[in-house]
Amino acid sequence: MNTKKITIKLLFIFSFIPLIFSCEDNRMNDITEDKVYLIKSGVQNAQLFNFGTYKYELIVNKSGIGRKEAKLKLTIANDLLESYNTAENSQYEILPANCFTFENKELNIAEKEASDKFCILFNTTAIQKLSSQKKSFALPIRIEAVNDIELLADNSNVLLIPVLSEPYIEFTEPGLSKTPISLSLNDPESFNVPVSIQTNYKPQAKLNFKIEVDTQELTKYNDANNTNYLLLPENSYQLFPNEHFLNVGQKSKDLNISIVRKNLLNKPDLYLFGEYILPLRIKEVSEHTIAQQGATILLHISCSAYELSRTTWEIIEWNSCICEEPKYIDLNRTPEKLLDNDISTFWGSKWDVPKPMPYYFVIDMKASKNIVKIGLRKPDNIYRGNQKKGYFEISDDLNTWKKIGDWQITNNGARSHVFEVTPSHGRYLRFIITEAFSYANNNVGPTSGAQMDLSELYVWGVD
Repeated sequence: MNTKKITIKLLFIFSFIPLIFSCEDNRMNDITEDKVYLIKSGVQNAQLFNFGTYKYELIVNKSGIGRKEAKLKLTIANDLLESYNTAENSQYEILPANCFTFENKELNIAEKEASDKFCILFNTTAIQKLSSQKKSFALPIRIEAVNDIELLADNSNVLLIPVLSEPYIEFTEPGLSKTPISLSLNDPESFNVPVSIQTNYKPQAKLNFKIEVDTQELTKYNDANNTNYLLLPENSYQLFPNEHFLNVGQKSKDLNISIVRKNLLNKPDLYLFGEYILPLRIKEVSEHTIAQQGATILLHISCSAYELSRTTWEIIEWNSCICEEPKYIDLNRTPEKLLDNDISTFWGSKWDVPKPMPYYFVIDMKASKNIVKIGLRKPDNIYRGNQKKGYFEISDDLNTWKKIGDWQITNNGARSHVFEVTPSHGRYLRFIITEAFSYANNNVGPTSGAQMDLSELYVWGVD
C-alpha cells in the first residue's frame, strides 16, 4: 500500500518537471526598446522674459522598457537653419554667441528615468539690442546620442526663434468692473470683495507691489464717458497692504478689498445713495514692470434705493376726484388707483366743474419709511396727464409736515418721471400738485382748476 502511494507521487513529480522547464517569460516581447526624443521639436517660438538672463528648458523624453541609459549631447546645427531658410524662403541668421550659453551640453538619463532636460541661458539684454538691426535670428539645435540608445530622428532637431516679452503685473480684469457690487441693508456691516491681480510670468523671487486710490483715473473716466460716478468715501473701504505680494512661482492672487456698508447705508438715518467708484492703481512693483493697459481698475459700488412695496398703503385724504360727479362714478377713476401697480387704471380730477388747485393726496405707508426718490406715471394716452409742477412732504404724525422736494415736468408728452428728494423718513407722504399745463380757464390759471389724470405714484427708499 505504501509502495503504491510513493510510486504515484513520483510519477506526478516527474510529469510536472517538463512543464516547469518548458515555461518562458514572454512579458517583454511586445515592449519596445528604449528611445529618446525631444518633447517639442521642429520650429518653436521660444518665449523669453526680459530678466537679463532667462533659463529655457529643452525637455528630452525616454520611452521603452527602461533597460538602457541614454547619453546625449547638444550641438548647434547650421545645416538645419540653412534647410529651413531654403524651404521657407526666409533669411534667419544664427543667434550671436553672446546671446546664449548652454548650461549643460551633455545629458545622461538613467535606465529607470523617463526624462531630463538641457538648459539654455539666454542673454535677454543682448537679444533686445538685436532689434535695432532689423534682422531675424534663430538658434538651430540638434541632440545626438553618444551611446547606442535609439534616437528618433524626426524629433531630435529644434529651431528656436527667440520671442522677447517684458515681464509685467496687472489687474486680471482692468477698467470698469463688469458687474456692480450692489449694497443693501441686508448686507453685513462690512464684507470683502476679491480683486484679482496677475503676472504674465512666474516670479523668481517674492514680488511686492503697492496699490493706491487714484482719483484722477475716476475724473478721466467720467469726462471720457459723460458719466457722473462718485468717489467712494474714504471711510467706506479698506485695503490690506500686507497682502500685496506674490510668492515665488505664484502668477495670480485674489486681493481682499473690504467694503464698509455701515458707512454708506445704516439705519435710522444714514442713506448715502449713489453710484460709486473705487479707482485703484498698481503704483509700483519690486521688480520688472506694470502693464499700462492693466494698471487700473474701477470698482463699481451701487448704493441704490429700491422701489418700496405699496401693497398695504392707503390714500387717506384727497381733495379732488372725478368720482365726486355722479355720472362718472362708474369710471372708477379713484385716488387708490395711484397705488394699484396697474398703469391701465388711473385717478382723474373733478372733471366738469374742476376744483381750484392745488390738489393733494395723503398716503399712509403704514410704517416709517426712508425715502429718496418718487416717481409719477401718467396714463398711456398722450393727451392725459396735465400735471406740471408741485412738491412732496413727509410726516410722522399728520400734524408736522416737512417739505422734501419740488417736482416739475417740462412737457406733457413724457409718460414717466422720477424725482430725487432729500433723503427723509416718515410714515405719511403728501403729494401736492400746484400747476397744470392747461386749466379750465387759462386766463385765470390754477384757481380755475384743471382736468388731469395720473396712473401711479412710486416711492424708492428703504424700509
